Amino acid sequence: MDKKEYLIFNPEGGLGKIIASTAVARNIKAAYPERKIIVVTPWPEVYLNNPDVYRVFRSGVIPYFYKDYIEGRETIVLKGEPYFNTGHIYNNQVLAESWCKTHNIEWDGINTPGLFYTPAEVERVSNQFTRSKPTLLLQTNGGMFHDNEIGYCWTRDIPSVQAQILVDNLKDQYHILHVTRPNCPSLQGVEALPEMDKRTLMLLPGVVQKRILIDSCLQHAAAAFSVESSVLWIGTSPDVFGYDVHKNFKPTVKPIEGQNTAGVDSFLFDYDFNGPEHEFPYSQSDIFNLQEVFDSVNN
Repeated sequence: MDKKEYLIFNPEGGLGKIIASTAVARNIKAAYPERKIIVVTPWPEVYLNNPDVYRVFRSGVIPYFYKDYIEGRETIVLKGEPYFNTGHIYNNQVLAESWCKTHNIEWDGINTPGLFYTPAEVERVSNQFTRSKPTLLLQTNGGMFHDNEIGYCWTRDIPSVQAQILVDNLKDQYHILHVTRPNCPSLQGVEALPEMDKRTLMLLPGVVQKRILIDSCLQHAAAAFSVESSVLWIGTSPDVFGYDVHKNFKPTVKPIEGQNTAGVDSFLFDYDFNGPEHEFPYSQSDIFNLQEVFDSVNN
């Protein structure tokens, strides 16, 4: 038995974060080329066919794992939260770099994640989402969960009024495929996509013609396919979670000065990712310059 045969990488979090973690797995493989990398994650679909990985397991579905990969071996275990890395907290390095530093791994300077699909998967999804007009993928709401009954998280989601304006101005030119959470406001003039398996969902950015996204799983997937997207940011930063391949847009209105509830629920970051309403820092809901977004889509 080779006691130094394996390395276990345990990235945790939402789907988008796990897609981003594939850039870290690439660096781990470069640092430990002799080790077989085993990934344990909530979203194993992300790692299917990944050439850097030997095995992938879903968190909690790991029978006999200790006996097979830990007991009596000298297996390396990489488990840690990059969000608590100091460089990440101060917004001065991208997530992949923070993750590598968390595990004392040399970062290759490339932030791009990797998703790997078979030709059969690409053909199926391409055919499934072909429409009579060019397709535009619109993700207005995202995240793992939401505590708020109206289904809107201001730190992440596109304001519903502005989302509808986007649709009204683009629906004649594009067939709009709308991705959102089930409890979020619906839009008129779109094809609302139902819940689907995560392999299909992650491939969507690669088979459509245009993309308007938020800081959620699809902007990470689009980066993996190196397809330019228009990404709208509110409570998170493209300097940390974003990619150079995208056109990134931040609110053009200024926060309210002197708001004493700003950051009241936040520990190590400026805003609580769940977007509590009493922390909303703007005096209006139309926070984006939509003309800039329209121009990015049509140019």
